[in-house]
Amino acid sequence: MRNDTKSWSLQLYRLRTLLTSPVDAIPLDLFRIACGVLLFFYFFRTFLEARDLSNPDGIIDHQLIFEIFWFSKLGFFQNWMDLWVFQAVFLFACVLAIFLTIGYRVKLSSAILYIIAISTYRWNFIVMYVDDVIMHLLIFWMLVLPVGRTLTINGWMRNGRDAWETWKNVRVSGFALRCLFWNLALLYVVAGLWKWTSPMWVDGSALYVVFKLPISFASEFWQPEHIPYLKIFNYGTLILEPLIPLMFVLRKGHYLKYLLLFAFLGLHIGSVAMLDIPFANIACTVMPLLIFHRELMDWIRGISADNRTTESNFRIKLSDAFAFVMVLTLTLAMVSSVTLPAWRTPAREDNLIFARDNGYSAYQSEENPIPETRFVEDKPEGLGPIQATFFGILWCMGIAQQYQLFNWIDDRNYNVRYQISELLDGEVRSIEPELMFLQSTRGVLLQFYIHGITWARIPRERREELRNSILTRTANRFCGNNGPSGDISVRTTLERISADEIFAVKDNILLMKFRCIGSTAVIETIASDP
Repeated sequence: MRNDTKSWSLQLYRLRTLLTSPVDAIPLDLFRIACGVLLFFYFFRTFLEARDLSNPDGIIDHQLIFEIFWFSKLGFFQNWMDLWVFQAVFLFACVLAIFLTIGYRVKLSSAILYIIAISTYRWNFIVMYVDDVIMHLLIFWMLVLPVGRTLTINGWMRNGRDAWETWKNVRVSGFALRCLFWNLALLYVVAGLWKWTSPMWVDGSALYVVFKLPISFASEFWQPEHIPYLKIFNYGTLILEPLIPLMFVLRKGHYLKYLLLFAFLGLHIGSVAMLDIPFANIACTVMPLLIFHRELMDWIRGISADNRTTESNFRIKLSDAFAFVMVLTLTLAMVSSVTLPAWRTPAREDNLIFARDNGYSAYQSEENPIPETRFVEDKPEGLGPIQATFFGILWCMGIAQQYQLFNWIDDRNYNVRYQISELLDGEVRSIEPELMFLQSTRGVLLQFYIHGITWARIPRERREELRNSILTRTANRFCGNNGPSGDISVRTTLERISADEIFAVKDNILLMKFRCIGSTAVIETIASDP
């Protein structure tokens, strides 16, 4: 028994030594600098969006969101705050991002940034998307990674050029970094494998449809004749994403590691160029600073780091334990999510039933007739007890993650067009839709809610209320910014995108009528949601 105990102790010691084996600090701090710059622009954009989105008098009725999603209340921001409070907080976050970049009060700055980021995505919960997901995750890793030991403004001011020679030899525990690699592996494996459940990704048309969405910078450019070329990248993405974690384990200098790096950068740089999802993709492009940390240090020092001792005297700290608990819980949450229903939008069969019962014959064709079946009941509300446990733990930690990325394209392949006109003294004047509706990704998400394409589960009895609040507040914003004198009519066309055609699900339907009295919209008509 005593020998067994010693054997277990020895194995645990070896495991701890392996997990905490040191890594050079410079790559981690280069990553910290990149994250700080990215966070500055992220919070500056949030500051610019505050008047329309974070503002309690903006487009989102935050009190209504609190009532629908009670858990979104758990943050710093509250409905009684004025717009200037939000703007001041976001500017303060920009200052903290600068502190993080220059290495001043790194952990304190990261902690405050984390609170602000959590509060922001919860406050604007219904327009949260992958940029918010990745950015608050970056701040979490700034909290637990051993960053701030090198490349700091204080160190440079104290030691000048000698600081660089000192920094090149600083090593830190690698435990949290290995947890980060675990997190990245989980992200790409889950996102990649889940795409195989999407008919569009499997038949090669998904990337074309993604590029036709309103979040694409060149949605009008892509045409069906481009599909054969896009299929190459479509299938390349299906193969690449599950293989990306190989970069974390392949030995230094392995040709496959560099081949994967080239494809990895191509995937995310291409996404930055094509889609209005900049922050998540740019964040991914700086990950090679960590993945290739040994190669980077060989280049910096001019000698191989493999000749240095790997003996570790580092202990697992509280921050390491926090990182481990988070990534373990995240793994269990992703595994349990396999059983989650596809609740964010009606299933494909439900969409056909919806079209049949509302007279949208554009859905019907000889190959795909509208089935003569009854309405399908709403899917079960909420998470199951297992998922609720894991996601609840993550939510309490400030983490909101779900790595189903673009596997939803089959059910959200929509585009929205508007025809807005002003009737004044018998004359009709056209108004550009950009003057009324936000054109950003968050604006697109809000517009989808108007048409029943939900991005968060909305109880049936609150859907019309949320829809009407978005429309009314959008009209108020338009009146405040433009002040037209005539009667405003807004008509909409909802199009569904496929590889074969783009067809109207709702064609030139009256959405609402209103008149501006000062900066307030007096609503005459809001069409009911079919």
